[in-house]
Amino acid sequence: MRFYDKKLSVNEIAELIDECYDSGIFTHHSSFEYNSYELYTSALRLAHNRTKINHIVKLAAPHFEEDKFSSKTLIKKVDDQLKSLNIEQIEVLQWLVRSKPINDTDRLGTLENQENEISDCLSRLKQDGKVKSIFSFPYSKIFAKQVMQLEEIDGIISYLNEEEIEYSSYANNNQFIAIRPLLAGKLLSKDSKSKEKRIKECLEFVGQHRRVLSQIVSINNIEQLQVFKDYTFNRSIEAKD
Repeated sequence: MRFYDKKLSVNEIAELIDECYDSGIFTHHSSFEYNSYELYTSALRLAHNRTKINHIVKLAAPHFEEDKFSSKTLIKKVDDQLKSLNIEQIEVLQWLVRSKPINDTDRLGTLENQENEISDCLSRLKQDGKVKSIFSFPYSKIFAKQVMQLEEIDGIISYLNEEEIEYSSYANNNQFIAIRPLLAGKLLSKDSKSKEKRIKECLEFVGQHRRVLSQIVSINNIEQLQVFKDYTFNRSIEAKD
């Protein structure tokens, strides 16, 4: 997400990708909405371990300016990502239902009014082997409750850390991928403890939730990698209960 802002070169990112893989970090979270996306995809083509990387890909359907869900649009977005990342399958599709402005009335209406088309599309993506699993980024607990009723949704992906605990119950009862466990770094200056110790405490807080599969963190250099590499999970995505 921040490669561009940190002014990293393509070669530096490629080296970081390989160093991460060698340290046991082999799942990447990406989105074409980030200004670092082209840098990342260019670096991925240079990385020695590029064919061994799993991908969590963030895609919205409908997007902010779209008034309804479109199977054609989502399938095209998935196909575009498969091509850009040079992969055959997306490990986790992070699916977002958006509206402008974001509100539950419109988004829940999309789920209710287009349930059959949505289910058919998500099933097709899985059956065709383009997507292995689908996790919803819900924006709200009300939406999370409804979207989890869809058979094709395997879990929830959302914010979880010491201060953002809104989805704690989902992280204990549903397969869950946690975003910003460090609260974008704000939790690291919470007290006088060393940065390494605080990072471990933050990751352990999230990891104690029973159904957390993984935590998404930003790693922009080798020094950061050294702090994160010793904290790993041994949980894998399962078929929906």
